[in-house]
Amino acid sequence: MSEAAEALFPPGVVPPPPAAPLPLPRYLLRFIRNPLSVMPQSVYEEPIVQHGRRTWVSDPALVKTILLDERESFPKTGIEARVFGGLLGEGILIAEDAAWRWQRQAAAPIFRHADILQYVPPMARAAERLIAAWRASPPGALQPIDRQMTEITFDVIAETMLAGAEDARGSGLERTNGDYMRPLAWPLLWAVLRLPRSLPFPGKRRHVAAERAMREAVSGIVRTRRGEGSRSDLLQRLLQARDPESDQLMNDRQVTDNLLTFLLAGHETTARSLAWALYLLSLSPKWEALLLAEVQAAVGDAELTGAHVERLPLVTAFMKETMRLYPPISSISRIAARDVELGGKTVAKGSLVIIPMFAIHRHRKLWSDPDRFDPARFSRDEEAKLARYQYMPFGAGPRICIGASFSMTESVVMLASFVRAARFATPAGRRFTPVSGISLRAHPDIELDVSIRNG
Repeated sequence: MSEAAEALFPPGVVPPPPAAPLPLPRYLLRFIRNPLSVMPQSVYEEPIVQHGRRTWVSDPALVKTILLDERESFPKTGIEARVFGGLLGEGILIAEDAAWRWQRQAAAPIFRHADILQYVPPMARAAERLIAAWRASPPGALQPIDRQMTEITFDVIAETMLAGAEDARGSGLERTNGDYMRPLAWPLLWAVLRLPRSLPFPGKRRHVAAERAMREAVSGIVRTRRGEGSRSDLLQRLLQARDPESDQLMNDRQVTDNLLTFLLAGHETTARSLAWALYLLSLSPKWEALLLAEVQAAVGDAELTGAHVERLPLVTAFMKETMRLYPPISSISRIAARDVELGGKTVAKGSLVIIPMFAIHRHRKLWSDPDRFDPARFSRDEEAKLARYQYMPFGAGPRICIGASFSMTESVVMLASFVRAARFATPAGRRFTPVSGISLRAHPDIELDVSIRNG
């Protein structure tokens, strides 16, 4: 098969035509359907684009200015605090300044890459449970990949972070998490438009009830575990984590805030990345064969362990390229705290500054053939050529996702398990397109034909 015949251009988003700004009703309708659909084509082509009091920044050097060099001039917008504050309290995602700094310093050691490798066995076991379910399914049945990835990544975070998967399921966390997540586009829109929180939206009653139930369930787990000291999971390590400067422990509320943060961010985003990866695998026989050969050579029929992860560079590159085209979080927003000169343009105080990872990862001036799927971009030599703020699936700067190594390890372990066990095919005529929400999901939900190898 020729290189041209194998070239894969998976679905993206068609930007609005370059014309006058949309009337507000049409803008709101497009935004609620998919926030990516209101991002102009010029954001994929220029370093900085302004529409009124919105500024999109796609140049890596300017992104570094915002997130690192002059971050005091670009604080968080408060949107996350408004949308998630009722659930996540003042955990790492929402806290600012000193409150954020000491929690980050206290929690960071529990996410060291070398330590995370000890959690590879439960990651692999979760993948094998799903493979067993596929094996038992009736021939020809489409598998609900989106839902299945959500379920198994929930099991992993529950087993490694909470009291255990069974305890978490018994508390109703998995069900209430779904009720909480489904309508989040509405409170996000209300926050962006600075509309009153009291405004109703579809699913609000269940959303609020789920928020309350999740906090009660996790705070109950924390209270039960405080003082036990008998486990070696991430929760126990978080209970024992101390700020290296003050020697301060987190109280129960702070531990609850951060556990919920890790639960929300740590399984939802990983699930979405894995679903996209299996979709892309179904579209590329070339990469399926290459990944299968690597897994068979590195692991054989053995159970995956932490020692195998670094011996899977192609699987890792496949996941990285998946997250280039489909970054788990499609954008980061900041607010201009003062009038700022940025890239030759004046950004007025109070303006919304958007760092659109989805567009940066497909930018015409940053990538060769940017819409083509090609994991070779992340070979060791090629990845070394990338600018630091050119590829940001987990964000960047001091507030880069604290669980990035955990998520990447889990994704590699599960993708390796899946490609070794099964083949994937997209049903004829089916096309899945990216929709931005709290994470980058597919529309419609990804469903694939799954056939087990050797039976």
